[in-house]
Amino acid sequence: MKHLFLLLLITVSAHLSFSQTTQIAYKISSYGTTGKAFKNLLLSNAAIEDNDTINEEILDLVNPMVLDSVLGRKKEHHQLFLVGWLIHAFGDYNWRAVSMVKEKFVGTVRRDSRSGEEEFTEYDINFDLNFHLKKYLNRVFNSYDTQKNYHRQDFRPKHRTNYSAPPFTRDTNDIDIQRYRLHCEMTPPAPFRVQLHYLFYPTQPGLSLKDHPNFGTDHPSMGFYGPNCLDCNHNCHPEVHPYEWTWWLNLHGTDPQAKIWLTGLFCEGSNRFRHWSHEPKVGKIAIPFAFAINDNNNINPTITVEHLVINKFLERELRNLNITDTTFDSRIENRLIIINDNNGVQYNIKISFKSILLTQGLKYWLSDINWDAQNHILSGYFNFAAAVKELYTTRLIFKN
Repeated sequence: MKHLFLLLLITVSAHLSFSQTTQIAYKISSYGTTGKAFKNLLLSNAAIEDNDTINEEILDLVNPMVLDSVLGRKKEHHQLFLVGWLIHAFGDYNWRAVSMVKEKFVGTVRRDSRSGEEEFTEYDINFDLNFHLKKYLNRVFNSYDTQKNYHRQDFRPKHRTNYSAPPFTRDTNDIDIQRYRLHCEMTPPAPFRVQLHYLFYPTQPGLSLKDHPNFGTDHPSMGFYGPNCLDCNHNCHPEVHPYEWTWWLNLHGTDPQAKIWLTGLFCEGSNRFRHWSHEPKVGKIAIPFAFAINDNNNINPTITVEHLVINKFLERELRNLNITDTTFDSRIENRLIIINDNNGVQYNIKISFKSILLTQGLKYWLSDINWDAQNHILSGYFNFAAAVKELYTTRLIFKN
């Protein structure tokens, strides 16, 4: 009787597991040769970490956006009762947009820092980037040239700026990228800072990036998206402030080939940017993938989704975002993606959610699927869109 009960339990469990797997079909949209950056996703994690340029090229494939991507005004200022307005109006202390559209920057972290304690409403998590990709170097050149035009000096004597020396004068044939840093800054919403520290990235004192399980190095390559501006509360140095999307590859997982992505969508937690970053936060992001498909291998590639630090989802707000009809949510643990080509050949990708979320405020889909027949590489984008009150962070694991 005991053995019969165990057999029945195993049968029911297997049936439930199978019944919770649903199928979604997509068509291959192109049949070209795999691009260099996509192909680099098939390198070992060690090979990617050894080359910052390759790492940045991979991260540059990511396409983020937010619904409020156009800035509502040119300047923002501190909100310290009347003090913030007074120093803005009479001292011109403020943040000034370099571009009126939020931008993406991808580089390698030179240094990181964070506030030890909250000051008024500010508790900043900061990353300073250097750039190996020319297109971002050119963008930051423009920021430094704009800073030079303002010719503003920090009120602190030790932080005075020499505008007659690099990075404000340059020989484009001999660029030291260390001179061209971009400061990326954001105050995470206060109720979630401790959770972020353990599950996403360090927010508390005493833990380096190298010691955090999502990094493993003090100098990771990272991507940031937000207002491209100058901080003229000091000397008008270039910033992305506040960043609203961030993403990177954790190249220190137990599997040397699995690609582990960390990404987060944030609303600024201080009261400084009422017109540049406000609730709710509605956005989408496209994460690249590439799988080597072996005709003799019946094991399907897998994508595992792990929700980390999350906030209230706003289903109605997500309807304002233009996304495809072929989406799926995380209300079912397992899904099978069926990809069809023009000749009736089928490729499968398994999607697994470590925990289900009963919401329509978070949607997923695949796009730009390419089949490279010569090299047997299936590539494309894994997209998700979220509408949240303050933040959503996740870990995505792509395994061949």
